[in-house]
Amino acid sequence: MENTFGDNYEVAKVTLGTSEPSAYSINNLINKKWSRFKFYQKSSDEVKVSEKRINPKRLQRISRKEVSKGIGTKAQQALKEQSQLEKKTSKKKKSEYNKEKKLINFKMKQHKKMEKHKGH
Repeated sequence: MENTFGDNYEVAKVTLGTSEPSAYSINNLINKKWSRFKFYQKSSDEVKVSEKRINPKRLQRISRKEVSKGIGTKAQQALKEQSQLEKKTSKKKKSEYNKEKKLINFKMKQHKKMEKHKGH
């Protein structure tokens, strides 16, 4: 699903299953569940412009990298960015959870050690 409001471009991805969806199911989805869609926003003015001179070799590397990425539609590129962003947040969340878990285990071990040495 795509939306455009002025400079903002929004994309949402919806998976309806493996077989081709019927027109009824698509209409039902749009009419009744539109508010549940999670749109990813991308404004058109996000392009960085550098006034600094770039080394020609670096420019070649950058252009080769851009070409190898593959050219997709605007929606495909926005969805790819969204998935990358979600992957980053998920990874960060998981690492924070693991740190917290390690800290709790460490404190439990310390407490157990202290209990052992309290006396008879």
